Amino acid sequence: MNKRIYNRNDPEITLEKDQVHIWSFDLNTVIPINDQFQKILSDDELIRADKFHFEIDKNRFICSRGLLRKLLSLYTSISAKEISFEFNEYGKPSLLKNHNSTDLHFNLSHSKNFMSVGFTKHALIGVDVELIKPLKDHLEIANRFFSDPEIEQLNSFSTDKILGGFYYCWTAKEAVIKLSGEGLSYPLKDFDVKLKELSVGESYRFKVNLKNRSENLFVEVFRIQADLFGACAMNKENFDILHCSFEQEENLFDYLFNEHSR
Repeated sequence: MNKRIYNRNDPEITLEKDQVHIWSFDLNTVIPINDQFQKILSDDELIRADKFHFEIDKNRFICSRGLLRKLLSLYTSISAKEISFEFNEYGKPSLLKNHNSTDLHFNLSHSKNFMSVGFTKHALIGVDVELIKPLKDHLEIANRFFSDPEIEQLNSFSTDKILGGFYYCWTAKEAVIKLSGEGLSYPLKDFDVKLKELSVGESYRFKVNLKNRSENLFVEVFRIQADLFGACAMNKENFDILHCSFEQEENLFDYLFNEHSR
């Protein structure tokens, strides 16, 4: 994993055309400032937030949407409150065209309290993140959704590694189908991903051939924590993924809400 660490004195955050920036957050650490995020959400987003049954889920939704808006504001120079979205036929959001002069694309994923969002230009992107939790039926799920080559690779993992291999594979496949926004309407068995054991901080990139489709995709899987996998899918080959963060969390909030805020 290639990392880029910012501090509060950096004049701007710039995204080059062959780069992907991925930002990851533990939303539980952001919840104390969720009242600031509420102020920049749209009416529709606030209505969605109020539909959550549990307060923790509501707060995580508010923080994830607020962080997305603030980060989009940094890349577009549009006020976070004024950013507008449009949606494809499957519901995948993108920036409204007249708000997107740089052809910026993004994709957000969250798993419980953890969120990752990726940004790039002039290419489609799919991002997924999955927290590992014990499963009794992960092999049954694999047999249902994974391709034969993937199951063969998974079965080569040792017993203590096979759950991690399952989440690795699932995260990679989710990133692929999130790129187009088609979700599970695109059969998971219609493409193969390559499995590899990863230690924390490691990543692995490979090409994905889509059966019955002409385009090829490229996927990079990364292990963020021992219990957390992430993946990024792109429809172009030559790109650098940078995992972005600030030296200290309070510096990020300073950056987002004070002198650099919009």
